[in-house]
Amino acid sequence: MVYMQSLSTGLRSEHARLDTPPQANLKPGQLITGKVLELYPNQKASIQLGGSKIVAQLETSLASKQDYLFQVTSVGAIIQLKKISEAPIQNRVVSDQLMQQIGLSNNRDLKTWMQHLLNQNIPFTTKDGQAIANIIAQFGGSGINQALVQMMLQKGLPLTEQVFSSLKAFQSRQLGPQISQLHQLLQQTGQSQPQPMLANLQQQLAVFGANNSDANTSLRQFVQAHQQTLLNTNQVSLPIIQQMMSSQNLTTAQLHDTAKQLQQVLQQQLPLKANELQTFEVFLNRFSQAIQQDGGATESLKNVFQQHPLFSKVMQLLPQSEKVQLQQWLQQPQVTAGQQQQIFSILQNLINQQLPQQQQNTLRALLLHINQVDKSTLSIQNQFIHIVKHFVHTSGIQDESGMAQALRSTNHMQVNLNTVMQSIMSLLPQNEQNLFQNWLQQAQPSSTQIQQMVEMMQRINLQQLPQTEQAVVRNLIILLEADNQPLNKEQMLQLIRQSVNQSEGSLQSLRDQDFSLKQNLLQANQLNTEFGGERIQRLIQTLTGMQINLAQTDQALSQQNFHIPGERFGLAQDIRLQFEGKQKSDSDEIDPDYCRILFHLDLNNLGETMMTLSIQKRVIHITVYNDEQELKPLIDQFKPILRQKLDVLNYQLSSVSHKSLNDTQAMIKSPKQQLSIALPKEGIDFRV
Repeated sequence: MVYMQSLSTGLRSEHARLDTPPQANLKPGQLITGKVLELYPNQKASIQLGGSKIVAQLETSLASKQDYLFQVTSVGAIIQLKKISEAPIQNRVVSDQLMQQIGLSNNRDLKTWMQHLLNQNIPFTTKDGQAIANIIAQFGGSGINQALVQMMLQKGLPLTEQVFSSLKAFQSRQLGPQISQLHQLLQQTGQSQPQPMLANLQQQLAVFGANNSDANTSLRQFVQAHQQTLLNTNQVSLPIIQQMMSSQNLTTAQLHDTAKQLQQVLQQQLPLKANELQTFEVFLNRFSQAIQQDGGATESLKNVFQQHPLFSKVMQLLPQSEKVQLQQWLQQPQVTAGQQQQIFSILQNLINQQLPQQQQNTLRALLLHINQVDKSTLSIQNQFIHIVKHFVHTSGIQDESGMAQALRSTNHMQVNLNTVMQSIMSLLPQNEQNLFQNWLQQAQPSSTQIQQMVEMMQRINLQQLPQTEQAVVRNLIILLEADNQPLNKEQMLQLIRQSVNQSEGSLQSLRDQDFSLKQNLLQANQLNTEFGGERIQRLIQTLTGMQINLAQTDQALSQQNFHIPGERFGLAQDIRLQFEGKQKSDSDEIDPDYCRILFHLDLNNLGETMMTLSIQKRVIHITVYNDEQELKPLIDQFKPILRQKLDVLNYQLSSVSHKSLNDTQAMIKSPKQQLSIALPKEGIDFRV
């Protein structure tokens, strides 16, 4: 765990030093060291902050070629700095006088931490320094605590004892044993004091456990509790549901058939965001109209579909033969009516298979319960994928962020129509801006004007629009192109209202979902029962720490760091995962062609193991960190199989190397080469 956290912190520091312009993150009140490179007239100077140079407006005189501690007084086109240290800082050493100047006590641990922040060029405020002093007094000045505070500063998290203790719980406590111990306690309590809410919590915990002493009973209880949801999905036959609810266990063949069916259903689910399903439906409605009225989709409609982010998601899910048909349909200007209908049927069939997230969660939980009854129903690979997805969607680590995202989307859509129209117009050339303005001012534009607007909108780069406006504009283009009917300003307003309603509907669907594991834990904690109170509180704190750790404040680098229980895979320790990279320009997702993935495992035979996968243009570089020399022959043995499996997924394996765990420290000190592979300028992605 120490290696994993050190590597993550080191990479984050190096990324900030190499790739992030300091003016992008500096805030008024922050302190930072800088070297004066050159003095300019009018109290301006060229100053080196970390690995970058800025031109700053100075409030006091300075000596050239010297290091100073500065305080940011304002940011903008020119950053304004105020000198804190009267004399230059010799070798950037934090002196007793400097500690006094920034209002901090001359505590040895605190002084060491301040020295570290200055050496790493991490901005902080005097308030941050006081908060750090409180954390040291409460939790101690260990190196692990220092690294944790550094991460909190870099992510812009509040330096409070509550946030620190939650993050420390996430990093230091194993999730698996907490879940198993609480599950066992609930089993015992449920026999003497049955309560529906606690029974639901027990079922949620059972999915992540290793050895369920009575898996058939757990399966029966789960189906009894979720009978109606399972029936609503129309994916599990009524006789099978009834048999699972009865005392008659399913046969091995029935278990395998049901698991196979559930696998197929879940594999057909698109990773759609809030409004994308509605956008898909709008497109298919227009496609259907085009087939009936015009004989097929126009080039304009094809372009709208191909430019939308959901196009790549559809392509990932379709079988190879259907991918080829779809590509041919998009590329060929002349397509027969039969081919048009065939493409429509492929897409309509795909959208008909989509299930609400709540139903997906229920089916996946059923699949994992079945797998506990018969381990052979899922391969280790599929079991791992389903456990990760189920944990992400049901543990509660995304509760607040998902609600906040829906609220942000709704609030953004409540800007007036002029905001959206002005955004579109700003992307047009000057002569087309005039045409666009005239069109907006007319209550009933002519069909010729409408066609001009469609062609103009098709030419703009939607990626330059604010992200939440992109879906609105795409839908607007589809509707404008639909029937050659005039679309006046009132109808445009209606389209905006429709988008607002979609966002509000997404927010309501979040509210209507089943309670997450964390929400049920919070409810159980409020019962004030004597059983398991401390265990429940510890698990809540661990999940809260994981939530906080997932918070994204750095738009340049997206990091998702969480862990899942390892007991289900026969591991005593949790499996820790980290995904990092830059977001796509057209969405908040990460590009799967460019990503860095870290795995941290404690294997029974090989011991502590870390793996890093660096992906650039679908070329994969893998490094395995482990101190066992016997591992290298195993890597060589499985490398051809790995290359073959990656080829099927259209990825190319470049290299697999084996290094000692101690080499992770060397990579932290000099990670520039690895970062050039792992963090390209284009962006990065992870999709669960």
